[in-house]
Amino acid sequence: MIVLNKPHSEKIVMFGQSCVGKTTMAKQIIDHEHICFDAIFHWHLIETLGLSCEINLKNVALQCNQSLFVLDGWHLSDKDGKLLPEDATIYLIYADYKDIIKQYRVPLLDEQECYNMFKKWYSIDYDRFPKIRYFLNKMVFVEKTADEFNVWKQKEVFHVCNEHEITI
Repeated sequence: MIVLNKPHSEKIVMFGQSCVGKTTMAKQIIDHEHICFDAIFHWHLIETLGLSCEINLKNVALQCNQSLFVLDGWHLSDKDGKLLPEDATIYLIYADYKDIIKQYRVPLLDEQECYNMFKKWYSIDYDRFPKIRYFLNKMVFVEKTADEFNVWKQKEVFHVCNEHEITI
């Protein structure tokens, strides 16, 4: 279930840590064409042959040419959003760290192993993006304001990073 403050944007790109619920939410936006980021981003070629992330993201953006779409992911090599599909709105999906790691398909042997990824996704200054909406995943996706996200960020991200001596 998704609780919105206003109707969905037409062109959506989901941002957020792995297993925060991007695909789950994307599949609930039934009037938009769902585009699977992992299916069109060439992870294998980047990791084995050194293919450029930038070129790959440009290719992903070109494939998002529908009038209504939801792309269920993005890559942090473009944390400024310069390569996003034209006119896309970012939907930032967030949740407390412990809630995210509970959703991993393979249990973590060390619950600390994803702290750095959590920090990378949620310490970005998202207020600078012109088209962004925030959604807290508590098994229901609830749209929040930028102020509500920033309060959560101060509490959760800085707490997790300070607790585990991770530099922001």
